[in-house]
Amino acid sequence: MVSQEDLISAFCHLSSKLNQNNQDLNDAVNQTYTNNNWLTPDNYWKSINHWKDSLTLDSIQKFISDYLMVLNPQTVGIIMAGNIPMVGFHDLLCVLLMGHKAQVKLSSDDPFVINYFIRVLISFNPKLKNRISISEKLHSIEAVIATGSNNSFRYFESYFKHLPRLLRKNRKSIAILDGSETEKDLKLLAHDILTYFGLGCRNVSQLFIPHRIRIEDVLDAMIDYSDLINHNKYANNYTYHKALLLMNNEQHLDTGFLLPKKRQDLLAPLACIHYDFYESIDEVEAFILQNKEDIQCIVGNYSSTKVVPFGKAQYPDLKDFADNKNTLQFLSTLKTI
Repeated sequence: MVSQEDLISAFCHLSSKLNQNNQDLNDAVNQTYTNNNWLTPDNYWKSINHWKDSLTLDSIQKFISDYLMVLNPQTVGIIMAGNIPMVGFHDLLCVLLMGHKAQVKLSSDDPFVINYFIRVLISFNPKLKNRISISEKLHSIEAVIATGSNNSFRYFESYFKHLPRLLRKNRKSIAILDGSETEKDLKLLAHDILTYFGLGCRNVSQLFIPHRIRIEDVLDAMIDYSDLINHNKYANNYTYHKALLLMNNEQHLDTGFLLPKKRQDLLAPLACIHYDFYESIDEVEAFILQNKEDIQCIVGNYSSTKVVPFGKAQYPDLKDFADNKNTLQFLSTLKTI
């Protein structure tokens, strides 16, 4: 029997290992970059350092405080994505803290660091060997949590229709400016747009700006990210989408590393950002209502209790569940299904 206290201790121990003096972890990060150039060491350490700050005794206890471990553990399959570092680690945390068994299908784009994390957890508490397994193909599972593209979502929905399931698909985020932003706010907004190359669901892809604000002033604050153009894969996307815009004679701006286009559409291609001006906040709220199922988070100055401050989009709290689907709640119901 592994108690919730044992599990919390194991994750706190893992947190103590998350530093750049840890050669095994450095090796896993570097191996990840060799395997997938999108997951650069700098970006990976941003994610690791955030997890180090999150995996404290106090924060984990608060996170799990409203839930009891299940009495009859189920084997939960976890299909992890690899668009940004450690996408599926939060699911693993939830599954274990709720007392279930985790059967993990690692993303081929990001297999090494989470594999290392699992080894650390089992080394600290060998009883966890019976609670965590890694599998190339899920089998004999009783529920599933999966994250992927919209196409993957449709496949998972059909393939796992006989199981309790928590499935996630593509989402993006928006930012709302009201004209009171400082230069610091706009620099922080750049982090929300371009951290992890803009590949995450919490990356801002659509900006809403008051008519009295110049888009050029917003873009000038993003200059710190100009080095993105030196990343080969990002540069290829920038060049490709710039060529499309020019061939189609579409009006757009060009910062030399980012292609802003005036339109309302969450699905901005990589290396692009959409923006639009508004006279009344009602216009923005109409967009939010129409796209609520595809918006991950809202950044900036907006009268909502769920708004994310500038610069914090990529630093979610443990309770900021992806797609607004409460993973702990889902896992707590498995005992009655």
